[in-house]
Amino acid sequence: MRFKDSNVDAGCAGTSKTVRRRRGILITVAFLFVLLISALSFLRTFPSFVRVEEPVISEHSLLMNENIFYRQTYNNCGPYSVMAAVNILRHEELDPENLSKEMGWRIIKNLTFPQGVVSLLHKYKIKTKEYVLWSKSDSEKASFLRGQISHGTPVILLVNLHGVLHYVTLVGYDENGFMLYDSMQEKLQENLRFTIRDEKARSGNRWLSDAELISLWNAGGVKFAFRNWCIVCSNL
Repeated sequence: MRFKDSNVDAGCAGTSKTVRRRRGILITVAFLFVLLISALSFLRTFPSFVRVEEPVISEHSLLMNENIFYRQTYNNCGPYSVMAAVNILRHEELDPENLSKEMGWRIIKNLTFPQGVVSLLHKYKIKTKEYVLWSKSDSEKASFLRGQISHGTPVILLVNLHGVLHYVTLVGYDENGFMLYDSMQEKLQENLRFTIRDEKARSGNRWLSDAELISLWNAGGVKFAFRNWCIVCSNL
């Protein structure tokens, strides 16, 4: 007759519980890590590892129809920036107010997550590639933007203008600055539905020096999220 060793059984049970507890802790930690990485990816916090090269040409501007230099309605810079990119790449004139009704990823007062801008561009057959350049110097950021425009691709930036987050579309550059479509540009007094156009802007409605634009871009985003983030737009 064999007798169970109760001490052995108790030791095995204790070991099994410890293993299960450790396994549960590891699974929880792994889940939280994946959740954290997913959140940081969604918030576009990881810098893009791109090689920045100076563009071959010193000046370049993309053609945007000057008849659609509209002044945005409240918090609708996202759809207005999409309108500009579609016009440049597909030569279509879209009503930005209709685009605002189609825009997704919006929260209170029509504030728009970058994913809403990306999704709407895709709907209108615009290919997008997102970049995060907070790890680059200001001169490298300017060179990167010039390089993209020199390839014929408009760039949508998230900047901080007048203390609020704001989307603008880069449409050109020269040796000293950038041309952009800014839907918050000053209103045209003769027709408040449209904006004025800066004299230096051969395309778009606004011209900013390198320092001015990069300063606005550096201040964009929320804390670490979407800092120095942009969308490079091209045809499919």
